[in-house]
Parts: sequence; C-alpha cells; structure tokens
Amino acid sequence: MITLTENTKRIIFIVFFVLFSLAAGYALYYFFFRPAAQPSGVEAPAGYGGEFGPAGPRGPVAPAQPAAPGTLPVTEGVTAGGEAGAGAGAAGPSDVTVLRDAVTQAVSPDPKGNMRYYNPDDGRFYRINPDGTLSLLSERQFFDVQTVSWGNTSNEAILEFPDGNNVYYSFDDQRQVELPQHWTDFEFAPKEEKIVAKSIGMDFDNRFLITAKPDGNEATAVYHMGTNEDFVIPSFSPNNQVIGFSNTGEPQGDKAQQIYLLGPNHENYKTLIVPGAGFVPNWSPSGKRILYSVYHERDDNKPMLWISDASGQDIGRNRQKLNLMTWADKCVWASDSSLVCAVPMALVKGAGFDRNANSDTPDDIYYIDLQSGVSKKINTPDQRYPVRQPVLSQDKAKLMFTDAVTGKFYSYTLHY
Repeated sequence: MITLTENTKRIIFIVFFVLFSLAAGYALYYFFFRPAAQPSGVEAPAGYGGEFGPAGPRGPVAPAQPAAPGTLPVTEGVTAGGEAGAGAGAAGPSDVTVLRDAVTQAVSPDPKGNMRYYNPDDGRFYRINPDGTLSLLSERQFFDVQTVSWGNTSNEAILEFPDGNNVYYSFDDQRQVELPQHWTDFEFAPKEEKIVAKSIGMDFDNRFLITAKPDGNEATAVYHMGTNEDFVIPSFSPNNQVIGFSNTGEPQGDKAQQIYLLGPNHENYKTLIVPGAGFVPNWSPSGKRILYSVYHERDDNKPMLWISDASGQDIGRNRQKLNLMTWADKCVWASDSSLVCAVPMALVKGAGFDRNANSDTPDDIYYIDLQSGVSKKINTPDQRYPVRQPVLSQDKAKLMFTDAVTGKFYSYTLHY
C-alpha cells in the first residue's frame, strides 16, 4: 500500500481542483457564452462593432399596412420617418413624402399654386416646381429673416428681421425698399394694392393700425391703438371689407369676448361675440365666413373651433361649434364650405394658455364638411407629425406642411 504524505495529498488536490475548474469554465463558455457561428459565405456588415450605439431620437412609429392606391413613394434615401440613414428605401410606399429634408420656413403657394419658401441655411428663397425640382426666386440673399409676409397674386414679400429692419422685396423685378423699423405685423390686401400693419411709435399716443402701399408710400393711420396694440390683429378679409380685429370690446357673460371688425374706412360693423378667450381667426376664401378658435373652462381651456358668418349684417350669425380642439391657423380652406384641419392627438388641460407647450404633439388630419356638419378623421398611420404652416396643393389632393419640431417640409396625400 502506497502511503501519501500530507504534502503529496495537497499537491494532488490542487492539480485536480485546477483541472476541474478549467473543465467547468470551458463547459460554461461552450454552452452559454460561445458566439453563434455565421453561415458559410456571410460576413458581418462593414464597420459592425458588435455593440449598440447610442440611441437617437425616436421617429414616428406606424403599424405596417398595405399601400393604398395612389400613395406617394418615400423620397429616395429617406425612411418613412423622414430621416436619412440605414434602412432607407425599405419602408415601401407611404402617404408622406419629404419635400425638403432640412429646416424650411415661410411656406406659401405662389400665384401658380407652386410652393415657395425661405431657406435659412443660405438666406435665399426658392420655388418647388410641379416636377419636384427647385428653382431660385432670386439670387439675392437675406440672412436671419424672422418673419415673411407673402403677396397673394404676385411674388413679392415683406421681410422682418430681428434687429427691427423691414424690407419690401419684389422677386419679379428684383426691387427692394426699406420700410420703417417701427412697422410690424404686415399683411397684404387680397390683390396687393395695399398692406396693413401696426405702427409702433415710442409714445403710446403714436401707435396706430395703418394701411399703405407695399413699398411704404401713401401710409395712412386708420385706427389709434394706444396701449391696446397687443389686442389688435392685422388681417385683410378676402373681400376687402375688413383690415383687422380688435379684442377691446365690452366684457360679456360667461367669459365671452366682443371682437370688433375693423373696416378700412371706419365702417360701423356689428361686433363678433366669441365664446371664450385666445381668439385666432381664419377667413373663408370668400370672406363671408370666419373660422376661429377660442378656449374656455367648459372645454378644459383647450382651443375649440367655431365658425360663423362674418360679412355685413350677417356678422355673428349661424355660429356653430365644430367640436374639434385645435387652433384655427392649423386649418386650411378646401372651399368656402369645407376645411382640412390638423388636430393634436392629445392636448393637456389649459393648452389654450400656452400653445408652444404643445407644439411637438402629433396631429390627426380631419376633413370638415360645413354643409353636412360632418367632421371625419382622414389620416392614415403614416401621419404622425406635428403640423405647422399647413397649405393645400392646388388640386386639393395633398396637404403640405412643416414639421413643428424639425422644420422639415412634407407632403401628405389626403384620402377624403
């Protein structure tokens, strides 16, 4: 019989323990941690590092669905969410098309129905042609434009800058005129023969709602505003009967407000009684009706759409609540009896007090038939964007808008 010393036993135990540990470790690695073998002939994508990168902003998510007839394809190299990158071209047809994949401002239809806009990156103005190509309205550059007021039947505009400078510019004949710095909030008359604006003098006694020719000539002080400049909205009606609104009427019951319609010759129009605060107007194409939004505690102080007659002795008649919570300037008129509106999918209580807090909320798209009184949600899952500056195409088949968060310019095919 072999007798093992205590030292020998210790050495054998250590060797056995080491061998057992190695075997157990290999078994754990083999069955649980070994990387899966790649199929023969398949290589990992170039640049793949085996780790997840930082997550970017989450884009709109929509359930997959068959493409509807007549839908527009996604712009080449752009995903359904509107972002260039991996997976581009794999999303299939979409109702949403990216017209410009960068910040786009001051979108407006030109006299021929094509879209025109301001590019803040290079300070130039462009037109989107029917075939999707771009053309310059002018080689002239205007950097840091803050507000653009477009003409309705010609390619002219008034540009407001952060430093207070104002410029009238005609893109048709390249004519430029400097306007007084104390003028602001410009709007063109329907046929551009005049503009309306606020003239904000240093003294309250020298603050007026004025009219003038677009180049600043023949300026006329029409209404004295005094300390009420914040309550006045310059706004030419399409029939030229009104040049603005003034929310300076007598207090009404149930927190309603009395809105004065300001005529160019001090016409004594009936006032418009609106059932709430935060009045935002939107004229019908004929100027005979007005869509507006106001907020009231009965609606949790969220903006509610209303409509009424707004011409002559009919002002205020046939007032109707549309039961859609959005701001009137998020709607566009398809005709004098129909509207297309972007309606936030969710609004917090009190949204009417601060609309900027809800600017990133995605919108549903509604079609409103004012003759039947029916409002119908018409958006498909592709529409998951917060809409700003909505404009209808000339054939009324597409809603064009800028994304309120990214500033990108989209076209959305409507399914009435």
